[in-house]
Amino acid sequence: MARQKRTPCPETEALSEKLGQTIQRLRKADDLSLGHLSELSGVAKSMISQIEKNETNPTLATLSRLSQALGTSVEAMVAQGEHLGPALVEKADIKDIPLLFSEDGLCELRIIGSIDTVQFVQWYDFRAKPGGKLISSPHPTGSVENLSILSGHVRVTVETESWEAIAGQTLRYKADRPHKIENIGDELAHATMVNILAHAVRSIS
Repeated sequence: MARQKRTPCPETEALSEKLGQTIQRLRKADDLSLGHLSELSGVAKSMISQIEKNETNPTLATLSRLSQALGTSVEAMVAQGEHLGPALVEKADIKDIPLLFSEDGLCELRIIGSIDTVQFVQWYDFRAKPGGKLISSPHPTGSVENLSILSGHVRVTVETESWEAIAGQTLRYKADRPHKIENIGDELAHATMVNILAHAVRSIS
């Protein structure tokens, strides 16, 4: 379920507008009605309409379902930034980096990886308030997620297995099945998350 109350933020307004326009463009390119996209994604028709009109901030789970239904990725839908000269590939300010939220609103992900490598590696800055949970659907078969803890205390659960980690430790786990990251400490948890997708894993194995 999306967060009920939207707090206006000038720094992300342009991104939100672009996201809505992108979803609408992809939907129309596939000749999908709002109702059909709702059926394919499991996202309510009214929610899709609100996203396209820039009237709400969708959660990461909602964007994930929409991107899969539209045959693309979350990163591709929200990526922005101007490519500069031959040496500098891209320069982005904090306000230009897409910010997504977990279902409970207590976790946030900034997509800091390059759109040029998104098919192989997805790189995020992860922060979670105490009690926050980031629940993720399976990534492509063979994918491996790497979570390096910068501060705080987290627990990662993949199906029935769980592991804990604190600052200075890294967990690497199979992400091709349902998985969850929880902040089980009493302070903000901060980590970098790198998801290596299946074809990249096979190429280096």
